[in-house]
Amino acid sequence: MANRDNPDFLSASTIKGDKVVNREGEDLGKIEELMIDLHDGRIGYVVLSFGGFLGLGDKLFAIPWQAFKLRTHEHAFLLDIPKETLEKAEGFDKDNWPVTSHEWLSTVYGYYGYQPYWQTGVPEEAESQRMARTRGTSSERENPDFLSADTLKGDKVVNADGEDIGKIEEFMIDLTDGRIAYVVLSFGGFLGLGDKLFGIPWQAFTLMPHEHVFLLDVPKDVLEKAEGFDKNNWPVTNREWLATMYSYYGYQPYWQTQRIESRPGNI
Repeated sequence: MANRDNPDFLSASTIKGDKVVNREGEDLGKIEELMIDLHDGRIGYVVLSFGGFLGLGDKLFAIPWQAFKLRTHEHAFLLDIPKETLEKAEGFDKDNWPVTSHEWLSTVYGYYGYQPYWQTGVPEEAESQRMARTRGTSSERENPDFLSADTLKGDKVVNADGEDIGKIEEFMIDLTDGRIAYVVLSFGGFLGLGDKLFGIPWQAFTLMPHEHVFLLDVPKDVLEKAEGFDKNNWPVTNREWLATMYSYYGYQPYWQTQRIESRPGNI
């Protein structure tokens, strides 16, 4: 598992359960889950439970990723939201999560004073088209726009021929951009790649919701020649390493603007 000595990138499992504090260092609660935007791999919101300090009971709360800042040496996240705003926030029951849509999420972001990530630098026409496409869709697996990291972990991965090639083991999160830097995949016996893990760009996957599987759009020969890593010796994740990995699979890094036109196997 990736360790905590690399503060720019952490796995979803490492982040989950982390303590959340305010500016005074008081314990507010902990991170319960990360909700992933399936369209672009961003963290749609963080699910937070508050402890006794705020007296908010057993409810959960959706908070924009931008409101958090990692305190590396404390293994905690600072939440930069005033106490009175948190006390008046609308939470939800642990057994009754909200139907997540971009329309609902816009309201959440607006309450906490943050601009939705999908609106930054997006022309008005393109934004209206996106909202029309996503309005009213469900967060259930039947027709999802958002799913939790825990729900996605363990999902089967297949190729274009429907052959089972492995499963999703983990998500590495870019703490600065608040998105999936790469998906950690284990391959099964089909490729004969043993116990190694592989980092693959989120863009290479397509969710097939009715089958609860992901389609991986990478040719078999490219996967067979990919450089994996041991389960107990994860790579040091930085943007130089990521750029090399993205280029190998034929994808432009997410912090750049355009997709490489050449496809895997043609690089």
